[in-house]
Amino acid sequence: MYHPAYSSDLAPSDYYLFPGLKKQLKGHHFLSDVEVIAAVETWLDRQPSEFFLSGLQKLEQQAKKCTELCGEYVE
Repeated sequence: MYHPAYSSDLAPSDYYLFPGLKKQLKGHHFLSDVEVIAAVETWLDRQPSEFFLSGLQKLEQQAKKCTELCGEYVE
């Protein structure tokens, strides 16, 4: 099975985690890396387990699309 070395379509952080996290952090100003890390960890801790399960299921769907399209871009 062909699989590109890297595909942003298959990086859960790109298509699943970052959009919600960016919404949460938008407009906040942090004085240190420690504050950013704490905010991200708090956001992740507050997500229900279904959130992560859904992400894995979407990853499976994205992987199938990517394979069918021979690594071409998937939206």
